[in-house]
Formats: sequence, C-alpha cells, structure tokens
Amino acid sequence: MTTMNWLLQWSFDPGIVAAIALAAILYWRGRRRLSDVRRGVPLERWRVASFYAGLVVVLLALESPIDVLSAYLFSFHMIQHLLLIMVAAPLILMGDPGVTIMRGVPLSLRRSVLGSGARQGWLHHLGHWFGRLNHPVPAAVIFLVDLYLWHWNFLFNLTLQNDAVHAFEHLCFLGTALLLWTQVIDQRALHPRLGHFQRAIFTVIVGGLSNLLAMYFVFSTVPLYTYARVINRPFGMTALGDQQLAGGIMWVPVLFLFAGAFATFMYLGLGEDAEAAPQAAVETPYRVIPRRAPGDVGGRHV
Repeated sequence: MTTMNWLLQWSFDPGIVAAIALAAILYWRGRRRLSDVRRGVPLERWRVASFYAGLVVVLLALESPIDVLSAYLFSFHMIQHLLLIMVAAPLILMGDPGVTIMRGVPLSLRRSVLGSGARQGWLHHLGHWFGRLNHPVPAAVIFLVDLYLWHWNFLFNLTLQNDAVHAFEHLCFLGTALLLWTQVIDQRALHPRLGHFQRAIFTVIVGGLSNLLAMYFVFSTVPLYTYARVINRPFGMTALGDQQLAGGIMWVPVLFLFAGAFATFMYLGLGEDAEAAPQAAVETPYRVIPRRAPGDVGGRHV
C-alpha cells in the first residue's frame, strides 16, 4: 500500500468520537454558564484553545492514520502513546476542565447524581481515594508502573491482538497522564501541592525514569514484540530499525518536553522569588540607632 493510501486510512470508533464530542459540548456549556455567573467575564481564551486542542490531539492519536499504522509499526504505536501522554493530557488540563465541565452538566443531573452518591456513601469513598492518589508520589508511581506494565511483552502483544485491550491501554495511558500532570498544572478545582521549584525537580525525576524504557528499546539487539512477524512492513523498515526508532521517539521528544516543563517551572519559581524579595525588604523592620554627639560615650558627655 502506498504512502498516499495510508494517509486516507481514517478510522471511526463511535465510542471515542462520542466521548470527545460530549466533552467538547459540556465544556462549551460550562464556559457559557461560568461567563454568566461572572457577569460576562469569560474563561481565558488560551485555556479554551488549549482544552479543544487537547481533544483534537486525542482524536488524531486514536482515529487518524496514526492508529492504522500502529498495527504495523512500533514507531507509530509509540507516537500514538506520546500524543496521549505528553501532548493531549497537559493541554486538556491547561484548559481547566474540572469546574467548567461540571458546570456544563445539567443541574438536575448533577443534583441527582451527587445526592444519590451522598446518600449511598460512594461519593465520600470516591473523594477519599482520589485525595490519597492525588499526591505527587502516588501519582508518579502509578504513572510509571502503568507505563512499564503495558510495555511488558505479554500485555503489549495482547494489545496488538485485541481491540478492546488496546482501547483500555489508551484509557490507562490518558488517565494516568492526567493524574501525573495534575501534580504540576494549576487548576481551579485542583491545586498542586508542590511549589514551582519542586515541580521542576518532579518533572526531571519522572522524565528520567520513563526514559530508561526508551533506552532499552534503542539498545536492544533483538525485536521484542510481534511486530517482527509483520510481512511487507510499511516504508521498508526492518523490525529492529522500527523498534530503535520507537525508542528514539520515546527518548528525545519526551526528554525535550520534560526539559521544557522543567525550564518553565524554574522560570516561574525565580519570578516568585524576584517578586518576594522587594516586598520582604519593605516589610523588614529596621532598628533606628540615634546619632551620638562628638564626645558622647555611653550616653554620657566626656
């Protein structure tokens, strides 16, 4: 099949398209309701653009020719995962979706669900468990365990054989990525526990640990997954070359994205220190020492 034919291979999963459309509609409704509450003050445009851009990236990752090629090339499978984890998740969170989408849900439905949850107790338990997981250490551990687990040979090969497992893999990657980026991206409903300098260190640690997996793919001398059995591999790539390219895609772009996050949080942290320094100087009390006259020692004239 030629390159042009691959470009025309767009898939259409009704569940994915419906979920993306529902999120877009609820966000739009919530934005309008919040504007009314704020007397015409809209949500920042860059946040709105960020959220919708995140949804577009999810659509491209799961419904475009990238998804079709991911069944034949490990490198495109890796592109698909990175779009979900490193691009879509942070873009969606920068759109501050929590409060906005909640406002977009019809009031009667909100009252019904929340009231039922409060009476039956599951809402309290859900909030309790989310509060325990929404912490930098558990979030990083969950993200990294999920990342490594899905690249275990058995599970990874299973995603290539079963569409339902493949879809669940995508859901896990997006969900754990949202939990991870919640630890460093400010939102109205969820505020990170870390300061800006701590967020910079957090991103470096997580990025370094995730890149160990990329190194494994780059330096491995044998194909690891069932991609080795593909006949007439697209673009004339070998199985080992495809795997090394996948490792490089996971290594270099992720390294630059995490480095960009590190630089951003360092800049914000330094900006906070620069603003705090003059304020601290103004508020610091000074002890005024009276000037002594010549010959005045210890308060006595000599």
